[in-house]
Amino acid sequence: MGLRPGKKSAATIRRLAHLAEKAGRRHILPRMTVPDISVPMSAKQRAASIRCDAMVRHACDQIMAVGVERFSLNEVLRLSGGSKATLVKYFGDRDGLIATAIGVEAQRAVKNLELENTGRLPVREALEKVLTTILRFYLLPGSIALYRAVVGAADPKGSDGFYTHGHKVIVNAVAGILEARGICSAASSIDSRDMADQLLHAIRAGFYERALIGLPIGQPDDSAIAERARRVVAMILPMANNADGA
Repeated sequence: MGLRPGKKSAATIRRLAHLAEKAGRRHILPRMTVPDISVPMSAKQRAASIRCDAMVRHACDQIMAVGVERFSLNEVLRLSGGSKATLVKYFGDRDGLIATAIGVEAQRAVKNLELENTGRLPVREALEKVLTTILRFYLLPGSIALYRAVVGAADPKGSDGFYTHGHKVIVNAVAGILEARGICSAASSIDSRDMADQLLHAIRAGFYERALIGLPIGQPDDSAIAERARRVVAMILPMANNADGA
């Protein structure tokens, strides 16, 4: 199913983040930009912020529960108290709301991943630790549901939100580990982000890919997940060292 991306989803995120800041409360939308706007928020704007907040929250909940194919706009409007006029004004259309919700859910999903907590560990141990954390995260039912929703939507704006605020964040964290330990230096022939991307592709093979397409895998325990991470690092790290003539 191809979605027509709503034209206002990116602007909506900026606007709602600003309205939430002015309201002095915690908004459900992750802060993606820092708009330079100083216009005081009116009661009407505050009400719009609350309605849009609820619309995105219920859209996220529904996408995670039933996916994009069975997404019901009427149900989201009913639960959130929103209207089609609000939808058109802030999100463009149904597809714009879905795209915004996917971007929000992706950022929220990776927010609590402690990917940089590797201290002074050597590169092999650091990568094993972070890939274990990532694979455990990938195997969560919510992570699988979100990925299926993105693929099901096949919408450029929703996919961009997922990639920018989800996958790319993880790639950059892994690349940072490589750069900090000299695996991918300025003089290296290896691009740190490309290598990080390959590591993530490798860690998704096996448990995650089978779970993603609905094959039963049981529930891999921590030792099985850690062993998978160890094997991926053992396979890819020597390739990086050889490419640099190490």
